[in-house]
Amino acid sequence: MRFAVVALSVFVSSTTFAAEPQLLTNSLGMKLVRLEPGEFQMGSPETEEGRGDDELRHKVRITKPFYLGKHEVTVGQFRKFAEATAYKTTLEKTGGAGFGFDAAAKGIEILPKFTWREVGWEQTDNHPATNLSWDDATAFCKWLSATEGRRYTLPTEAQWEYACRAGTTTRYSTGEAEESLQGTANVSDASFLGKYANATWSVEWDDGHAFAAPVGSLKPNAWGLCDMHGNVWEWCADWYGRDYYAKSPQDDPTGPDSGTVHVLRGGAFTNRFRFVRSADRDAERPKYRYNFTGFRVAAE
Repeated sequence: MRFAVVALSVFVSSTTFAAEPQLLTNSLGMKLVRLEPGEFQMGSPETEEGRGDDELRHKVRITKPFYLGKHEVTVGQFRKFAEATAYKTTLEKTGGAGFGFDAAAKGIEILPKFTWREVGWEQTDNHPATNLSWDDATAFCKWLSATEGRRYTLPTEAQWEYACRAGTTTRYSTGEAEESLQGTANVSDASFLGKYANATWSVEWDDGHAFAAPVGSLKPNAWGLCDMHGNVWEWCADWYGRDYYAKSPQDDPTGPDSGTVHVLRGGAFTNRFRFVRSADRDAERPKYRYNFTGFRVAAE
């Protein structure tokens, strides 16, 4: 089923959508969904299960339309950038070891062979690119902007949550119940449990993907965006501030002016329910990378 936002010049209702998404397709074949201005409650109520103490609920207004990638940036798309620019990722520049799944050890290992090109499981050009830092993600956006003649960035944290919620106020865009994520979110499931020797957590169902799933494998949210819950963690543009929500401007917040770590959102295929909530926040230093850190792009 296909869903989308309402194309209006005024603030959209939190419960009203049109039948078809308005898409932008660029020269890399990336599909971006146009999201209209609107307001929403960012953060979570104090009663929400799994809530963090940095999720103070507050009203935010997105005052301008923007585009957001329907999918996470893929291996094939990142390869085009790397080949066009001879780009070396944070990990490749250091010549150090990366994170990946080692089948013999049945777990995550840190080995020199692991980069965005090799993560320890079968990976096609349609899988989300991982083992990427915030620095790598922003370098991709800078190149894509020059290539396309349109400004591409990482989404702000507010844009990301607005898009993830897709007009909802519940724990997940699919509802309050954890079971509502089935078919929409690639989380730690029965197939994940079967691969990781030390994993003691999983949902009861099998989503068919022990690791990261090819983008678009699961159902989109109500605004046509895939993998907003689970699959891989996604970098946002903002510096992270634990208390930022208390002083955040209401219109188009962009995070603190400075910091030491950047925001990550969405959770990953390794995570339990609390980490894939719409309001959940994580943060890491700009050069951090793991085999479940990726990103999606925004455009004006």
